[in-house]
Amino acid sequence: MEIWFLAAVGGALFAGLSNFYFKQAAVRGYNAELFSLYGGLISIVIIGTIVFLQQESLFYYGWLAGLTFLGGLLGAQNNILKVLALRFIDSTIYFPLFKLLAPALAIIAGIIFFGESFTSIEWLGMILGLSVPLLLITRAEHSRQQNLIAGLLVVLITGILSAAAAVINKFATDAGVPILVILISVSFGVFIGTLLTLTIRKGIQNLLNTIKKETSLGLIIGASLRSIFISIGLGLMLYAFTAGGTLAIVQTIHSMYILIPIVLAIILYNEHWNLQKVIAIILSIAALGLLQ
Repeated sequence: MEIWFLAAVGGALFAGLSNFYFKQAAVRGYNAELFSLYGGLISIVIIGTIVFLQQESLFYYGWLAGLTFLGGLLGAQNNILKVLALRFIDSTIYFPLFKLLAPALAIIAGIIFFGESFTSIEWLGMILGLSVPLLLITRAEHSRQQNLIAGLLVVLITGILSAAAAVINKFATDAGVPILVILISVSFGVFIGTLLTLTIRKGIQNLLNTIKKETSLGLIIGASLRSIFISIGLGLMLYAFTAGGTLAIVQTIHSMYILIPIVLAIILYNEHWNLQKVIAIILSIAALGLLQ
């Protein structure tokens, strides 16, 4: 196995653990904006300390650092919308559809912007991976959702935002921007993007009241753990790019993280499952085997 493949799989594992905390936030009724805000702040503290010790400079990379900061701004909106989506629809609906859309857009972007090409086996793996989520949507699922139409709309938006952020990250790594610089820029983007969203929606005084009223130990712990896991996951994904992984294949592998929050949601929150979902998980693993 090549090192980029192992890094991509590792990134997917940590991304899966981090995304489960979105479900936890939705179930426990945490404020979505605060959850993202604390996560971004914690990432800045942790990654910023490492950047300082390594003596990396954001200013040296100029507009490229600014571009990855934009990726963080997109990530902030994605974080907020994911919590919202999981209030409308189950994890077993949201994550498979998200898995279908985001990698599909990344494949198109990889071909158009990076001139990527693939072997027949790789195409088979990507097509299999993209088609698997269709097994998870049945008529019976509609009655179990809080608001299926609203949930599907948010899936579309978050899929587009995720693919755009992946394109930015791939471009930055190809341009030679160090992984730590990308991580700290993204973290600043997530924090500032969330802070701006909260300020615009609530105003400064209401924002302060919201922070005081809705901050809880559980929210901070959940945001902290998610922040640590997603930082490791993104770092491994970026390393996969630098080690030779293509945008399309790395993003397709990364999307396999949906298996973790789906399984955990079924076990811990008793979400609905059936034979189709078991088959979908097995086929996802088969698709992963074709992409190595």
